[in-house]
Amino acid sequence: MGISGLFPFLLVLELLAPPALLTPLHPICDPRVMDKYILEAQWADQDIARVCAASCGLSETVQVPDTKRARQASEVWGGLALLLTALSQAQERHPATLDQLARMRSALLSVREILRSVNVEADARLLDTPPTPTLNIRTVEKLLSIYLNFLRGKANLYITEACRNYAR
Repeated sequence: MGISGLFPFLLVLELLAPPALLTPLHPICDPRVMDKYILEAQWADQDIARVCAASCGLSETVQVPDTKRARQASEVWGGLALLLTALSQAQERHPATLDQLARMRSALLSVREILRSVNVEADARLLDTPPTPTLNIRTVEKLLSIYLNFLRGKANLYITEACRNYAR
């Protein structure tokens, strides 16, 4: 088949091929995005364990979300705010863990943007619920543990549900 036969062949192929869906999954709703943040948190856990051989105690307690509770929207938004504040406080007190804590903070800011982009911020602000349950902690290691549980649990589940609703 020469070049002159190529055009009719392509035309027939186009007519016979089933139409493709033109609406791919919203890129931020790809589960691999949250998996990446969780994997980075696990790497940070290993790095901080190495840096804080004995303990990286904080000079004062910081509040973090209690990740064992079940209310979703308000706790995810409240948890994000608490963790961002706690990470900032820990960064000021432990320069040795600055890079890891900065990456964790950046990931949380990205999670917040994911939630905003699937239009769940307004829903969360309208909820009339009690404040997010908190825990007081005194070590960077415990902060990282809460952070990792938050990403694996509440944030991941909430984003999955928000993306499911966004796709409808």
